[in-house]
Amino acid sequence: MNDLQELQKLVSVYTASILYIPIQSEIDYSNPLFVLKIPDKKFTLPKEKNSDPFELVFQCIDKFKNDKVLLLIPGKSFDKYGTRHGRGGGWFDRFLSEVPPEWLRIGVIDKSGLSNSKLPKQEWDQVVDWVLIQDGSSWIAHKIYKTL
Repeated sequence: MNDLQELQKLVSVYTASILYIPIQSEIDYSNPLFVLKIPDKKFTLPKEKNSDPFELVFQCIDKFKNDKVLLLIPGKSFDKYGTRHGRGGGWFDRFLSEVPPEWLRIGVIDKSGLSNSKLPKQEWDQVVDWVLIQDGSSWIAHKIYKTL
């Protein structure tokens, strides 16, 4: 089983998802060609950067207290260690800092945003569990092996 098949199998047991509203060049997961089956029970994060990430994460925790939750997380770039660089405001890092550890974090990026070298990581940066990479009409998944 390759990483993409493993991720697809893993996602199939999740019952809820937290999604983003794609802006600019971010991957649109609502496209029928998107490779993961997103659970029907959803919460979509607002794209307003002045929304309170802590308030939203606690709403999600309450809403999905009986669910297995996955998160699709956009970024401008990801590396093979799960480090994410976004738009520079730290909104997603604050949100993810309160997400339960058992929730599955999937970074979603176009191949052009995948860094072959290690990205600078700040102490507050939150890493993902997987990076899902769109390469034209095909997809690649990369499992993150976290080191202590």
